[in-house]
Amino acid sequence: MKLIETDSPHGDEEVAEVPRPPRPERRRVYVSLALTLGVLAATVGAVYLAFPKRDNEVLHAALDAHREGGPYELEAPSVSELGAWTVGVVGHKVPWPEAPGLEIVGTRRLHVLKRPAALARYRADGDEISVMVLRARDAPPRTYHRSDGGYLAVSWRRGPWTFVVVGPASDADRWKRRFGAP
Repeated sequence: MKLIETDSPHGDEEVAEVPRPPRPERRRVYVSLALTLGVLAATVGAVYLAFPKRDNEVLHAALDAHREGGPYELEAPSVSELGAWTVGVVGHKVPWPEAPGLEIVGTRRLHVLKRPAALARYRADGDEISVMVLRARDAPPRTYHRSDGGYLAVSWRRGPWTFVVVGPASDADRWKRRFGAP
């Protein structure tokens, strides 16, 4: 029986090893660091692209609802009717804005971020202003402003409620004071 060594090349000749220069010690560290940073950057970028900021959703929903207008569930309700309707929609009494010269045009029920929201459209000095209210679930009170298509949306917290007021950007200083917007 003839035994064959698999480590040696075919035949009986011996092949000399080719000396190679030593690998730099830090090369492995740099490659590992570059790979880790690349994966981290790709993950963070994917998260920001896949999950948009949630505060934008509330402002976008209010702006869209303001542009749509009617139909309304209640047409020209009184203040007491608005309060009772709100308890049915969001489950609690909401401190709606009350000032002389504010006329309630109508109300609608919305769902924003899988939560019930109430929208009331007011008429004040010839301008139509929409006020959206939903139960606040975020921890810190925040104020946001967004201009879009001639409209200004302002969002803020008052107690357990998030209020969003949308109206014409040209008269913003006047209606923001009347509705208590910052």
